[in-house]
Amino acid sequence: MKITEALEIEHELLRNMIEVMSQWLTESVATDKLRERAVMLQVAIDDHAVREEEQVFVPLAACSNTAHELVNLMEMVHVEVRDLFDQVANPARDPKEQLWTILMLTTEHFTKEETGVFPMAEKLLGAEFLEIHNT
Repeated sequence: MKITEALEIEHELLRNMIEVMSQWLTESVATDKLRERAVMLQVAIDDHAVREEEQVFVPLAACSNTAHELVNLMEMVHVEVRDLFDQVANPARDPKEQLWTILMLTTEHFTKEETGVFPMAEKLLGAEFLEIHNT
């Protein structure tokens, strides 16, 4: 299995978590409970993002200027989502607006990776490079 395929599977799992968070937001779950639940989503998204950054973005960015620019755009979204989760954790703020923004940004971001970044990685890095090797 290629890392890009594994990351797409993770996208589906994360989309399921995003859908549940969306339901909690529309059900008016108490803000302290939203913060607790947001931590689970944050950990899952950040773990996924680190894997992308290390295993796809770094090698892809070295392939061409176009790839480097695309990776920079993707990394900016990762940073923005991390910053938004930091704001969600602040007990002095209502986390709902930031959570809705996270859900929207992340959903759009996954689509851009699946239609732009991953195909570019497969083309420029090749299937053999992207293959996950169990050691």
